Amino acid sequence: MKANRALFKKYIHTTHQKEKHLIEKKFVEDDFVMDALEGYSQEPNAWSGFEAADKKFFKTQRNRRLALSAVGLLVSLLLGWYFIPAAPTKNNPSIRRDVVKVQAIKIHQPSDVKSMVAAAPNERITPRQVILDLKASANTIEQKTEVLERIAHIPAAQVEFKQQKEQRLAIKMGRELFIKNFKVIDYRYYRKSERTTGAAVTENEMGEQELKIPYINLLNKAIEDFAQQDYKLALLHFDEILQTYPDDANALFYGGMCLYNLRVYEQAESRLLKLQSIPFANFSEEAEWYLLHVYQQAKKEAAFSSLRKTIIDQKGFYAQKAENLKFN
Repeated sequence: MKANRALFKKYIHTTHQKEKHLIEKKFVEDDFVMDALEGYSQEPNAWSGFEAADKKFFKTQRNRRLALSAVGLLVSLLLGWYFIPAAPTKNNPSIRRDVVKVQAIKIHQPSDVKSMVAAAPNERITPRQVILDLKASANTIEQKTEVLERIAHIPAAQVEFKQQKEQRLAIKMGRELFIKNFKVIDYRYYRKSERTTGAAVTENEMGEQELKIPYINLLNKAIEDFAQQDYKLALLHFDEILQTYPDDANALFYGGMCLYNLRVYEQAESRLLKLQSIPFANFSEEAEWYLLHVYQQAKKEAAFSSLRKTIIDQKGFYAQKAENLKFN
């Protein structure tokens, strides 16, 4: 038998003297319990007061527990919000485009280039500098060129488009050759000849003869004009290539350099960006490096900072150059 709430309540409310005597006999040596029993017996309303005080005490305790639980929940929510990792940003190794609006690639006509004005000499990227950068980059990166057999010149009806598409998408680094010391992708290995090796002559509705130059001849001419810093004429030749082959890496890269030196920065940007989405990656690093110059000259600070960080983080050939290049 324990001296608890139920015992005291039973002692006070029972009318059986024998039961009260048994309780008193059990705790006769406990002065504290005996004093409590005697006090409750002498004061009829004592138990009611005790219950009222008891109820108030438990209500206070319950409110305190609720308050502590609410505070604990709030602290937990705050800590959870603080430690939740931020949503990962897309760190595409290719060029970020979220801070710039890119123009569509334009094929220029002679009337378009007539009004273009070349940049000041100190603002240009000269052909010689392009050659030096390409050679230095090639010396520090081991080229992993896939060994591909030259595509046979067969009738177009016998070419399965699906197989040709899968073959091109599998290519990472295309075969290269050098024209006047400028690196180019040798597309003769990847395209079915659409033009004859000699000059093809067709006649238009006016009866005038129109000369169609084979790809490699046209590319040679365009590169020669670029080497001589005739950027307008070179641009027209590169655009003639793009009119037939919109994803031609050679025309996109060197045409973009012509547009840069002619201060047409928006269109130079669109060509250098497109180099990041074609099957061949031969000009990928150079495209990023020169695009950084485009953003610098076009005063696009956010795009410049984002791309500069990307190039540095990639730790490639142009990482140190990008670190030294400041926005001004």
